[in-house]
Amino acid sequence: AVVSTQSTGDKTLTIRSNEVLCTSLHHETCFYRFSIEPSTLQSISLTITPTKEGFWNKAMTDTLSTYFSEKIAVHPFKYNVVNSFIRVLGSPKDILQQFVNIMAFELRPDPRSVWRVSWLPMVPPPIHHDFMDNGVPGVILARNKTLFFIRLEHDERPNDPVTIPMVYDQATGITKSPDKLMPNDAMAQRISEHFRLVNTIFNQGNPQG
Repeated sequence: AVVSTQSTGDKTLTIRSNEVLCTSLHHETCFYRFSIEPSTLQSISLTITPTKEGFWNKAMTDTLSTYFSEKIAVHPFKYNVVNSFIRVLGSPKDILQQFVNIMAFELRPDPRSVWRVSWLPMVPPPIHHDFMDNGVPGVILARNKTLFFIRLEHDERPNDPVTIPMVYDQATGITKSPDKLMPNDAMAQRISEHFRLVNTIFNQGNPQG
């Protein structure tokens, strides 16, 4: 039976509780099923059952399940981390795909790359703005846009990672870094310039732009 709904911006996940120790969330493309391990009640797992063809594949579902087990459902439990993850699950398909890609890179870094990327489910300390505080859920969906944060680590500065805010615009399909939220860091500014250059090139060739 449907017991409630969870608003996730412009999408809604329907929450279902049909089994003991299990909760299922219905998305437009799948069912997300959260199950508590019955013998110890000490762990929770996530399985994804696609309901439409053409979006999910085994690599994507494995990535999301593994990320939940290794990064989200861990001690110490943080409500805002889980909140952000649920918002990701309810995102439109295009941005959901980007999140899964980021998670895949975080779980399985490319040994050939000098950069390592990770998703930040809570707003990190370097970010200060009037409408958000450090530690609040780091995924914000509003007016067909999604704000989130990633961390980049470089071999040349292993103890000094770069935090990058990102905004995905569903209308254009463009992901960019907002200048107002960029940290005052030389490397972060260089990365922001790179994103601006890529977006400029994209828009020049975009018939809608």
